[in-house]
Amino acid sequence: MGSIKHYRAFQIDPDGRVFGCINLVCDDDEQAKREAATLVLNQRIELWRLDRLIAQFDLPQPVACQ
Repeated sequence: MGSIKHYRAFQIDPDGRVFGCINLVCDDDEQAKREAATLVLNQRIELWRLDRLIAQFDLPQPVACQ
């Protein structure tokens, strides 16, 4: 059985400043990425484990109307 790992999903405002942090406990980096991706609502997310940046999730681009 693998060990669980602790991650932090930092919420980033439009000016690039951290304004919140969500702690995640996951089995591995892939599970942490999936969970962090669901947090992107109206802010960017940076996923970290200790001092290692795992992934960045930007806001979805607006859909162009035709």
